[in-house]
Amino acid sequence: MRYKAFVVDSCRQVICVAKLDCIDEQAARRRAEQMHAEHDVELWQGDHLLLCSEVQRRTTKILNRRPVSPPS
Repeated sequence: MRYKAFVVDSCRQVICVAKLDCIDEQAARRRAEQMHAEHDVELWQGDHLLLCSEVQRRTTKILNRRPVSPPS
């Protein structure tokens, strides 16, 4: 089956696209998950979004968290 993996930046702009030929959706998901390290990856089959990694959103949440007040 044919899939496309889009690597996107924090503004959701496409950095690159990889065409994946995989035996099934699980194999395509594994390959797409291997691609994301610093950027989000969206995995598509035709016009169906199958996977959207959350690397950027998790990093943003961690950086925007309020510091914990030390005990008094």
